[in-house]
Amino acid sequence: MPDFKNRVLSFFLVGIMLVFILLALIVGGLVHYTVKEKRLQSYQSELQLVSLAAVNKDTGLLEKQLGRAEKDLGGKLLYLSPKGKVLAQSKSEKEAVPDQPLNGLDEYKGSSLVSTKDMDRLVYTLPVKNQTSGSLEGYVQLVIPEKTANSTERSIWLAMSLGFLISLVIILFVSIRVLNRIVKPVEEATSTAKELARGNFKARTYEYKGDVGELNFSLNVLARNLEKMTKSYESQQDRLKTLIENMGSGLILIDSDGYITIVNRAFKEIFKEYTDSWTGHLFHEVFPYKEIKEIVEDTFIMETNIRKQVVLPIHIERKNFDVYSAPVLNSLGKLRGIVLVFHDITELKKLEQMRKDFVANVSHELKTPVTSLKGFAETLLDGADGNPEIRRKFLTIMWNESDRLQHLIQDLLDLSKVEQGFSLNLQKVSLSTIVEEVIVMLETKAQEKEITIKYSAEGNTMIEGDSPRLKQVFINLINNSLNYTPKGGRITIRLKESSEKVTFSVSDTGIGIQKEEVSRIFERFYRVDKARSRNSGGTGLGLAIVKHLVEAHRGRIHVKSKPGEGSTFTLVFKKNLMIEFTNY
Repeated sequence: MPDFKNRVLSFFLVGIMLVFILLALIVGGLVHYTVKEKRLQSYQSELQLVSLAAVNKDTGLLEKQLGRAEKDLGGKLLYLSPKGKVLAQSKSEKEAVPDQPLNGLDEYKGSSLVSTKDMDRLVYTLPVKNQTSGSLEGYVQLVIPEKTANSTERSIWLAMSLGFLISLVIILFVSIRVLNRIVKPVEEATSTAKELARGNFKARTYEYKGDVGELNFSLNVLARNLEKMTKSYESQQDRLKTLIENMGSGLILIDSDGYITIVNRAFKEIFKEYTDSWTGHLFHEVFPYKEIKEIVEDTFIMETNIRKQVVLPIHIERKNFDVYSAPVLNSLGKLRGIVLVFHDITELKKLEQMRKDFVANVSHELKTPVTSLKGFAETLLDGADGNPEIRRKFLTIMWNESDRLQHLIQDLLDLSKVEQGFSLNLQKVSLSTIVEEVIVMLETKAQEKEITIKYSAEGNTMIEGDSPRLKQVFINLINNSLNYTPKGGRITIRLKESSEKVTFSVSDTGIGIQKEEVSRIFERFYRVDKARSRNSGGTGLGLAIVKHLVEAHRGRIHVKSKPGEGSTFTLVFKKNLMIEFTNY
């Protein structure tokens, strides 16, 4: 940057010097011509005054005029006859004048001043003529050293030179200041730009005032924006890296040439030693599974998403994976690579198998009571119906067993349905209306156990929901409270509206639930008091069904309970469900 400054300063000074030289030539010529003209006019005026005294033949006046003119002009003045004889002269001894100052006076025929040069002297001659007759009466001459005659012009030249020099110094000083003011911000801006180019986005330059500082101001704005963008990019990279490394599924990124660029932690944990040196290698050379290679090839060829479930042998295990392969496209739609995501669904497969086994086992267990029913019926048909007491006993047992089996089968069907998925028929429903209907249904049972039901509703309890499913939820919860509340107890049911939700709660004075059992009460066939549940006709599936139905309505369920003091079940429903229910 100093070279740049010197070049600019040199160019600027050369330009100024050229302008000054051109200006000096023009002004010098003009001054020379003007001074010469003024000098001739001055000489002619003085000589004309002397000539007037000579024409009037006034010797005293002539000598006085000659002396005054000599003093004013600084040269020797002479009055000559027409033949060239000196008739009068100034009394100064400054300049010696020969007896015959000039020859050839016949040349001065005109009436204007004539200038000649004699060695280092200048001679100015003016003819003196009679104003009446016009005849020549003599000459008035000024003999002046050339140095004296040009002294005025030299003084002007000296003053001009001094003025030009002072002007040049001032302009040079101002130019350097101006250049510093202009070049220094550019130098600092250039230095800052170099730092930014090196990646130092914290670099800043001083912001000068005025127009010269616009570049520095803009550069600082650029630096701040670059720093902000860099921090944002680094933050996004960190978040993306954290997300990729900590996601529960294995992820592998392959570029457009087939090279592996990213392998996340979950992927390494799944495949263990196979992934230590995969990064930077071709996918088909290091990945050992043919099924995955085919998925990658199909994604490269078709450039579309592919999803497939595969079973891969990992060491001594066989694991189930839901493999999702998607192309990575740029803004122009050009393939930049593909991303593979491995969801380990081994546990889900096991759970699915357990569910299937569970249903099969339950169905198998149903054979025993059905066989018992069949045996009692055969006994009655074989003649036992003749004894009224035995017949009534057998029929009562058969009725209770068939009723319990019917409830069990119905609950199993409901639970299986909600687990496998079903569609909710969403519409505006009033929870208070549904709860009141359920209370009417269970009022007889409550009266038999002498249980008091207290019900209250606050606000508008309209929500979007499936009325039959919600009715099933409330029946199970209130019926459970009746089953687990001893004779003479109390059940409190509340409905309350808030800004965006409706809350339902049912509290009882029953046996309560142990703290460690609260988390298990929504499991299938789990009973807090198995003997009491069986005696009351419970199947152990009611709360599991309630949980699934509440979650299907995007609601929440909370439980508070103390052994011996009772339990409170609270359901929270949103008024408006913005999610489109397709399958649950």
